[in-house]
Amino acid sequence: MANVTFVRATPSDIPLLQALARTIWRAHFPGIISTAQIEYMLDRMYATETIENEMRAGTCWELIRQGTEAVGFLSYSYDGIAARLKLHKLYLQVERHGQGLGRASLGHVMGVAQNLGAGEVSLYVNKKNQKAIRAYQRAGFAIAESVINEFGNGFVMDDYRMTVSCPRK
Repeated sequence: MANVTFVRATPSDIPLLQALARTIWRAHFPGIISTAQIEYMLDRMYATETIENEMRAGTCWELIRQGTEAVGFLSYSYDGIAARLKLHKLYLQVERHGQGLGRASLGHVMGVAQNLGAGEVSLYVNKKNQKAIRAYQRAGFAIAESVINEFGNGFVMDDYRMTVSCPRK
């Protein structure tokens, strides 16, 4: 995909990450999870302190840009002992779906994983998020397990853990 870049986010980018998350989640997740859960998760996962702590702990946050416009973001961390890259977040503006940005983003993540020496990339996806599940399956991911985790305030994350092998360099 032409004109797509991935730029490492810094603490000064947190307001932009938060704005993107609010726009994307409120457009994409109704019908998958409740509005109350969307707002609760946005408040917890995208709090300034949460993102700053993740950045300090080594989670890489990147802005996805098409030209000069930020159209999404992703975050991931690498576990060198397990040789696994965990993709925590990959979100694109809903109006950008179907334009190859998701494919380009997953290709970027796979390249990072390969450069780090990862043997596997894993992620969690909501079981009702069929659009994302299909996209991950097209990229070679397979469902490894079904997982339900308490998230707080009576909410759960009812997910699949998906994995794909990563060819090593």
